[in-house]
Amino acid sequence: GVPAKPCHRECLPVLKAEMLQVLKNSIVTDSQLGASDIRQAELDFYTNNYWIWGGTATVMAGFVFGQLTNPVPDGTNKYLELAYLVFTATCLGLDLCIIVWTVLSCVWGPGLALKGTDGLKSFHQAVDFLREEQQDIYIAFVVSVLAYFLSSCCLVWVYPSRAIVNAMCMVVLGLFLIVIIYLQVSLEFQIGGTVSNHEGADGRINGFQPFEDVADLDGYISNTLGTDMPVSGALGGFSQSVPGMY
Repeated sequence: GVPAKPCHRECLPVLKAEMLQVLKNSIVTDSQLGASDIRQAELDFYTNNYWIWGGTATVMAGFVFGQLTNPVPDGTNKYLELAYLVFTATCLGLDLCIIVWTVLSCVWGPGLALKGTDGLKSFHQAVDFLREEQQDIYIAFVVSVLAYFLSSCCLVWVYPSRAIVNAMCMVVLGLFLIVIIYLQVSLEFQIGGTVSNHEGADGRINGFQPFEDVADLDGYISNTLGTDMPVSGALGGFSQSVPGMY
């Protein structure tokens, strides 16, 4: 037989076209990885906040539960007893809610970002959800701290003592409350932005949205090969369904 002639100039345009596709796909992949790194920083920020709130709420819940186990002395004014129990139960209930919310969010949020079926869209969904829920958990945490403070004020009058001692305790607690409120509001404006709104820059790059619809190549090939289709046919179908990709 006649030996086949090696192709040189004839094959060069085809090789260049294939290399261009590989280079473009590599650039798109690197861009998506860079965008995911930015969103990962946001995800770490929100999960760290949640863990801090959850841990603090756990400590507060332990103190409040210890207060509930102590019986109220006989002869306590019924309105004072009612206020004490309402504030204590409110603080305990909010702390338990914060613990459950933060644990579930810190478990399922990163799980959705890592293993979501929609790729980078699932990452965006997880980060956006944690950002939206953060304000509600923050408000619940502040209210629980205020309820614990009011419960402590009632506790001063529940257990019998001299009136002058109770009055001085209330004055000291009131001063600390004013200092805490002042420091919190100052930090809100200096670091958080405002008291009610903590929204800032978003890590999502809107220019990359068209590339978020790119399918999972491995999953696509695996599902297609389940029908006994050759690999070349699977890649061809993938390139047709996603123009410009392989």
